[in-house]
Amino acid sequence: MHTPLFTRSLIKFTTIVIMVITCNISFGQSRYKPTELFPALPLLPPGNEYRTATGEPGPAYWQNQSDYVIDVTLDDKQNVIKGIATVTYTNNSPKALSSLWMQLDQNVYKKDSKGIQAGLFLYKNPAEKTTDGGFEIQGIKLADAQAGEIKYNIYDTRMELHLPEPLKSGQKLSFKIQYQYRFPENYKNADFQVNRTDILPTKNGNIYAVAQWYPRMYVLDDVEGWNTLPYLGNGEFYLDFGNFRVNIKLPSAYIVEGSGDLLNPEEVLTPVQLKRWQAAKEREEPVFIRSAKEVGEAASRPSVPTCTWKFRMDNTRDFAWTASKSFIWEALSFKLSSGKRVMGSSLYPIESAKKSSWLRSSEYVKFTLQYFSEKWHEYPFNKAVNVASNLDGMEYPGMVFCAAKDTGNMYWAVVNHELGHTWFPMMVGSNERKYAWMDEGFNLFIDMMATKAFNKGEFIGYAEIDSPRMALFAEKLLPIVSRPDAIPGNQVYTIQYQKVAYLLTLLRTQVLGPDRFDPAFRKYISDWAFKHPTPWDFFRSIDSSTGEDLTWFWKSMFLENFRLDQKIAKVEARDNKTLITIENMERAAMPLIVEITYKNGEKELRTFPVEIWEYSSSYTFAANKTEAIAKVIIDPEQVYPDVNKENNVYEVK
Repeated sequence: MHTPLFTRSLIKFTTIVIMVITCNISFGQSRYKPTELFPALPLLPPGNEYRTATGEPGPAYWQNQSDYVIDVTLDDKQNVIKGIATVTYTNNSPKALSSLWMQLDQNVYKKDSKGIQAGLFLYKNPAEKTTDGGFEIQGIKLADAQAGEIKYNIYDTRMELHLPEPLKSGQKLSFKIQYQYRFPENYKNADFQVNRTDILPTKNGNIYAVAQWYPRMYVLDDVEGWNTLPYLGNGEFYLDFGNFRVNIKLPSAYIVEGSGDLLNPEEVLTPVQLKRWQAAKEREEPVFIRSAKEVGEAASRPSVPTCTWKFRMDNTRDFAWTASKSFIWEALSFKLSSGKRVMGSSLYPIESAKKSSWLRSSEYVKFTLQYFSEKWHEYPFNKAVNVASNLDGMEYPGMVFCAAKDTGNMYWAVVNHELGHTWFPMMVGSNERKYAWMDEGFNLFIDMMATKAFNKGEFIGYAEIDSPRMALFAEKLLPIVSRPDAIPGNQVYTIQYQKVAYLLTLLRTQVLGPDRFDPAFRKYISDWAFKHPTPWDFFRSIDSSTGEDLTWFWKSMFLENFRLDQKIAKVEARDNKTLITIENMERAAMPLIVEITYKNGEKELRTFPVEIWEYSSSYTFAANKTEAIAKVIIDPEQVYPDVNKENNVYEVK
């Protein structure tokens, strides 16, 4: 996702170069305590049979499976979704379950919802009256018609199903939910803060972005049991993996796309469109299945009252779809390095058909999926869909909604970012409701690398919304490992996105090096693909793969908001040597880089590992040469996040 207070168009993270000022040496009290960062007892909980101490799923790791067959209709006169969802739930946990829990995300639109009352899912104007919305559950029955109904209770965005008898370990249960809801009319109020399912009016018809559109199972895991935090708006989603069959019925004038594979193109496309669709599955250049000239032409759609679009998607955590009469529809097919062929599908209105915008959609989709597949892990689905909407950007498996209005750098950034979410959290299924940084920050980190690689750095150098590096270490910031709904709105982007991306880049480029970090990161992705890792699993995985105890890094940078301040405390000549003393003033530690300039102009660069701070807040070393020293600088290239540059320079005047 992306936070309600910030645009989801994310761009290359850049750091502001801060000028070094020559200063006098000053003295103060150090706040550094080595035992905080280098403890004897382990920081992370011990491994077990479910999650090993090496950061891998254990031999007894389990997760439950949720399969869905959904038949849904769209009433475009009333903007109402009506559906019947058949859910097959597999209990792979070691215990019997007497009840099941489901997410009713649309209930956040009820005027008395916790999200609106808490002020996290809100209008900018608190006096604005909200239209009552949410799910209307019309009945829940066991799939076996003879077995009767399931009793249930609804608590805000949560629904508890009371099972007639416990669902034993290894058993499956199928049940049907009949439901409906009216689309939230966010598009009528530009001040609405959260926008993940909506309608975009265009001159040729509405564009429906359809997400969080059916009751979804909560996750039961070995860490916290049922993860039943309510949906308040900022914290996103945590979902089971399973298989989907989705049938969408609506007037034939609409073009529909969905997360999964289209099963019946011959029933929902005209003969001309079918040939184009088939051609697009083989061509690496975009094919217009419906061109701009054909939008609005009756002949561009089948001459029947309604069409039912049928989709299939396996081993996925969710499904989204879109529908509109206004779509230009282009598609292409391209190979990944393994030889697997993926179809890229782009849908947008005539208003968005600009050279600096949606006319480059296919190019961006192709590059992003090929780059991330080659660098980290192969794209898992057969298709990727990019849809123009009034969502600033929102991701779902195999499908993303990007802003119809974006152009230039912003358009590249949002497409690249939303498709990057395929890896986090669509594939590596972390708990976004509690650890948004594990998808947003990880994603922005890989986005930054993709941006540098795309088209010889075409979009490098844009920093419209990026903060100076030192803002990532402001004293008032909450730690990265904070619940998303508990983070103040003006800190969300800084903490969950930028700071995490910066720290992973620091870990990769300075602390470990790409040759050690990249294989470790790939292994983490591979180990936890289509599973549910926690922060501890990530920390342990990187530690184990690299052979490093990074407790000092995880503790200071992720679990706490510790700051770094390395200071030149003393430069003195003694016994024909120059001794330099560096003091760690704040609570964080990092490796040390010192550049010495001698009076004859020669320079000496010294590097020291973080272990110099294991037992003391100060470290003294001797310059290698006996010549007089003219200048000493800590971290001349400013690769580490030192918050006080004024005490980093010693210069003989």
